[in-house]
Amino acid sequence: MLMTIPDAGLGEVLASQTLLAQVWPDAAREVMLLLQVLRSSMPSLADALAVGLIALATPTARSVIELNHQRATLTAIGLRDDGSQVVVPHKHLHEITWLEIQDVCADGRSGLRVQQ
Repeated sequence: MLMTIPDAGLGEVLASQTLLAQVWPDAAREVMLLLQVLRSSMPSLADALAVGLIALATPTARSVIELNHQRATLTAIGLRDDGSQVVVPHKHLHEITWLEIQDVCADGRSGLRVQQ
């Protein structure tokens, strides 16, 4: 699955095992596994969920999706191959082939807020 991270600071944290361990000393492995399952799943979010290691959280906003693995939570916007947004992602998981990551939280710490 394709993943993009609009926030450069968050992207830097998520791309570095060292920074992951600094931001989430006790949950870095959970964050890494969540990201790895999503990266290796093809072709859609439905396939990533079928692996069984991550779970879809109860929707809190219509257009945002939250995925969990133990203490790690990833918040993203679901997109199709052409870059168009899946407006009600929880009902159209097979259409989501691209995640625009908005934030990752673990152990009560937001990766986005750490960089601000």
